[in-house]
Amino acid sequence: MGRQATFDSSKPRNSPSPAPPLQGASLAEAYGFVGFVLTGVMFALYLAWAYTPEAMLHALGVTYYPDKYWAAAGPVWMCAAGLYGAWAYEGVNRMAVRRIDAVELIEEEGGSIPRRLDRPDPPGSVPSIHDIPIGEVNRVLFRTVQRRVRRRQVDADSLS
Repeated sequence: MGRQATFDSSKPRNSPSPAPPLQGASLAEAYGFVGFVLTGVMFALYLAWAYTPEAMLHALGVTYYPDKYWAAAGPVWMCAAGLYGAWAYEGVNRMAVRRIDAVELIEEEGGSIPRRLDRPDPPGSVPSIHDIPIGEVNRVLFRTVQRRVRRRQVDADSLS
C-alpha cells in the first residue's frame, strides 16, 4: 500500500500546548485530585456531624464539636456573604462610573476633532482617526435637522 507515518518522540515538537508528562500525573492534576477527595471527605464529615444525634456522638467519644446551630447557620451565613459580596462589587463599580452628564464622556483631553481647515485624506487611503463632534452624533442619531419634535400638551382632565 502506501508508506506508513512514523513519529520520532526524541525530536521536540513545535506546538503551543505543553508536552505531556513522561510518566505519572502533573502537579496540578495531583493537587486537583487531592482537593476533590478532601472536599468529599469534609462534606461527609459535615453531614455526619449535622445529622448524628448528640447522644450518639458522646457514645462514640466525640465531645468537642461546634453547636448544631452552626449546621444551618453556617451555610446561611456563607450564602448571605456571597450575596453581600456581589452587591458590594456592583456598588464599588457604580461609584467608579462617571455621571452621565460629565464632560469627559463627551470629549477627551487628547481627542482630535476634525475641522474644515484640516487637510483631507488622499483618495483611496485609510481615513485618519478623529473624534466625531457631539453635534454630528446628535444629528445622525436623533435627526435633529430633518424634523422637529412636536410636543403634545396633556390636559389634567384627560388623565382622569
